[in-house]
Amino acid sequence: MPWRAAGHDDLAGAYADADAMAEDPAARREAKFRYALEVVLDGLALRLPQP
Repeated sequence: MPWRAAGHDDLAGAYADADAMAEDPAARREAKFRYALEVVLDGLALRLPQP
């Protein structure tokens, strides 16, 4: 439903992706896993000593 994000191209793309993933549970699981992995890795990177 692109009307939810009229004038916001990035948000419209996210809604389109979400609508596509709603039909494919495996894709949704993969996307959630990748997001969670990025969050964990970003958190670890913040704890590492900076050169």
